[in-house]
Amino acid sequence: MMEWADYQFSDKTILVVEDVDTSIKFFDAALRKSQATILWAENGEDAIEILDKNKGKIDLVLLDLNLPGVNGFEVLKYLRKLDPELPVIVQTAYLFSGERKTSLSMGANGFIPKPVQLTDLLNNIARFLDPELAY
Repeated sequence: MMEWADYQFSDKTILVVEDVDTSIKFFDAALRKSQATILWAENGEDAIEILDKNKGKIDLVLLDLNLPGVNGFEVLKYLRKLDPELPVIVQTAYLFSGERKTSLSMGANGFIPKPVQLTDLLNNIARFLDPELAY
């Protein structure tokens, strides 16, 4: 079984798009040990700006759907036009309205329901950043 410290992504950059403080704290604690460079956006507008400024430098996006202003679906649509190959993992608490199906049909590569479990998060990230670590 993989240990938390085994998930090292020191040469990778992850954009986390999240507006809820408790989730931000969780992702910060979960990803800090991975040694990845973490970029933060608390709304869709900031996410789009960061994506534009860092085109080709971001290795993975963790995208919340329920964001103030520009929502996660709009960010995903924009992101797919900007970079169709960039791995996007959607994470949301809203599971009963078809978010998983819609996200995947719009080009998301993965989907994690909230509350996010640490092993699910790390394995989903590893699937795209270092497949040998994923199980």
